Amino acid sequence: MRADRRVRRVSTVLALGAVAGSGLGAVAESIWLLGAGAWLLISAVLLELVYRP
Repeated sequence: MRADRRVRRVSTVLALGAVAGSGLGAVAESIWLLGAGAWLLISAVLLELVYRP
């Protein structure tokens, strides 16, 4: 159970980082921040898909 919560927490942090990075990228009109936010979101989704408890 403990590992499940850890993976869920990492996935949540990645998703929140994606939202923050994409939002800042949109406000600052920075393609690098938008790209970083997109990759964080992709990582969060892949982590959820691969690690199914």
